[in-house]
Amino acid sequence: MVEQSKAILDEIIRDYVDVLIANEDEALAYTGIREEGEALAQLARHVDVAVLKVGARGSYIRHDGQVYRIPAQGTGVAIDTTGAGDLWASGFLYGLVNGFHHEQSGRLASACGFEVCQVVGADIPADAWARIRKQLEE
Repeated sequence: MVEQSKAILDEIIRDYVDVLIANEDEALAYTGIREEGEALAQLARHVDVAVLKVGARGSYIRHDGQVYRIPAQGTGVAIDTTGAGDLWASGFLYGLVNGFHHEQSGRLASACGFEVCQVVGADIPADAWARIRKQLEE
């Protein structure tokens, strides 16, 4: 999808996007760059915040030239990755709109992504939300 839409994506991102979130496959398709630091820099060209998610290795956030490395949260093996990207993004955006630092927003996002991978489907159970809330208090 990214490869087929690259021409219009350039224009949309440049003119309308403030926060760009991509996994490593999407970043490669969009930038043509495999090296993570360079791909992140390319993603950040026209946006305020760029995110490169690298699966079990965590993620990178770039804002104002500063790069934050966010380690993957949790220690379990993924049971099902359905919803992981969406929950990661929702945790990150929740943090940003509530005034959290980019790094704290990334940790929250990672926790949300981890918890949804511990169940089948895209529904985080109540006990997992309690763990996520507890992390917010730390």
